[in-house]
Amino acid sequence: MLSVPETTTGLKPEFIAVVDKIYRQMCNLQAGTRVLIITDSRTPRHVVTVFMGMAMAMGAVVSVSENFLAPPPADQPGFEWNPMVVAASREADLIVDLAVGYASFMAEAIERGAQIISPGDGTGGHHIEESLIRTMLDVDLYQMRREAIAIERLFTSASEVRMTSEEGTDFTMNIEGLKGIASHEFLWDPDTQTKILDWSALPPAAPGIVLPKFRGDGVVAADGFFLYSDLHQFPKSPVFLTFEKGKIVDIRGDDRLLVSRLNRWLDGIEGDTGRFGPVHFNLGINPKARLNEHPEFEKLRGTITMGIGDSSLLTRMWNGAGLEPVVSDVHWDFIVMRPTIHLDGKTICERGIMPEFKD
Repeated sequence: MLSVPETTTGLKPEFIAVVDKIYRQMCNLQAGTRVLIITDSRTPRHVVTVFMGMAMAMGAVVSVSENFLAPPPADQPGFEWNPMVVAASREADLIVDLAVGYASFMAEAIERGAQIISPGDGTGGHHIEESLIRTMLDVDLYQMRREAIAIERLFTSASEVRMTSEEGTDFTMNIEGLKGIASHEFLWDPDTQTKILDWSALPPAAPGIVLPKFRGDGVVAADGFFLYSDLHQFPKSPVFLTFEKGKIVDIRGDDRLLVSRLNRWLDGIEGDTGRFGPVHFNLGINPKARLNEHPEFEKLRGTITMGIGDSSLLTRMWNGAGLEPVVSDVHWDFIVMRPTIHLDGKTICERGIMPEFKD
């Protein structure tokens, strides 16, 4: 079921503890670090104030840039951003992204050596406070990190991933020679005390793999969120997407409204680039994540999120450098709620249930 997150106008004291956890444990924020917080009108001012105030208390040099309202996530790759925000990003060591997501200027910041922490996968929003408290405060982030690394290694060592479901999924991908990703969202390694990531989307975690063009064949019965155009849409019944060599060639299902809207949107994208994918394939492992409009839905334990469309920014900001990307003005996602995942025949998730991780 789709859940509606709690929203209030007052600051929850637990949120201060969460932001402290983010800065100290996941960013290793040090005095003198130049921190740029990018926000817009979707995110409550007190959320921005906590990120600013906590960074100041830790000795960072902080600036806040409020952008005009950004496009929906699916349309971010082709958007032209405010040049003043772009200019500010050039001076930052750490960017706290509450408004942007995928953007060329963010990729350029990473290529200059900056790091980005995105506490809402770039979209911010009124629900960000409640979501981060629930998914990060009472969760063992270090245990989740270890599990994510273990799953990353399974993807790296595998040659084939096969996904099935009782709803009708039967989908395979050749992943030989590709490196898995942990997506534990720690920008630094608390064990080695070294920088390990450039970009992090909170909450954690969703290990998996980034893919080049033309990978993936079969049928996926998507029965969770569809995040496309300006919509977060939950299907009334599974939507069946048929892939041939990494491209969607057919979309059908009994939810005629969703199917027709999605096909019409994709038909309007130049060069059919919105149908290429998957470009990423991720297994959620956060036990407190829920299915709501905050991008925490990608981290919902036992579900698969598949990304379609542009990966040219994703491979610069996140993972997959050297892979042939999909270049598109759009990037969209959907979820499979009860997948069974096999890596070279080894089952790591069965009908949406994952075994308890043990070190």
